[in-house]
Amino acid sequence: MTLFALLVCGTYFIKPSAIIPAIAIGLIEALSLFKEKRVLLSEVLKKTSTVLIVMFSFICLYTITQNKIEHQTLIHVNRERAIPAVHFMNMGISGDGGYNAQDTLKMGELATKSEKIEYSKQMYVKRLKKLGVIGYFHFIIQKQINNTADGSFAWGKEGHFIQGDQIPKSHGLKGVLENHLYIYGKNVANFRFIAQFIWLIILSCIFFGWHNKSQATQTIRLGITGAFLFLLLFEGGRSRYIIQFLPLFLLGASLLVNDSKQIIKKIIDATLLKRTNYES
Repeated sequence: MTLFALLVCGTYFIKPSAIIPAIAIGLIEALSLFKEKRVLLSEVLKKTSTVLIVMFSFICLYTITQNKIEHQTLIHVNRERAIPAVHFMNMGISGDGGYNAQDTLKMGELATKSEKIEYSKQMYVKRLKKLGVIGYFHFIIQKQINNTADGSFAWGKEGHFIQGDQIPKSHGLKGVLENHLYIYGKNVANFRFIAQFIWLIILSCIFFGWHNKSQATQTIRLGITGAFLFLLLFEGGRSRYIIQFLPLFLLGASLLVNDSKQIIKKIIDATLLKRTNYES
């Protein structure tokens, strides 16, 4: 548990959103105390001590690491140029809920961190008022669709992920890969179809396994829910943002594939039986 806490703390400093699965683990462990009607005192003390150990280890390492970062002299850091978290929340309700070039440029123009925070807060409130309650509800539904709809995760739609002009020129196996992956490849549509098909299978495995209530699967579900909420609150609007949470989806699909197959089989059998009775 101490090692777990240290790893979570290190993860936080590398990529804060990556601790969402760790939060899910902690919450499910805490809620498991209330699962049974009669819980032994020894079990309560055991889990309570575990939580305290994790929290103590995390706080200690966080304090030490944060202090080292603030007082390090190896790299000169101008903290006034830091972009606050509220900026990404502000972008999260602009346009489709994704990257906003104007907001980003404004962060570069403002001199101090406090000015960046104030500007982002004002714009966030302004955009929220403009959307209204019903408008915001429709907005987050569409944003959720944008976050999860594309199985290729916006492959080739933005950025310079492959060097060169992205026109296939090679032969043999390399040429086959280029034609399937490059933007101007002859078979890039096939790649996107295959990626979408696999993504639908993964989502179906998770969805149709709803009756599995094991602690592991509940942890995965809570982690995925946390990931969705994170992307709805912050910058999102494109399926590429879901890449950082792919391990949750892959684990969830792996754990629930057998349960999903049984449910799908029952649905198919019930449908065929209903059709047979109707025809009879």
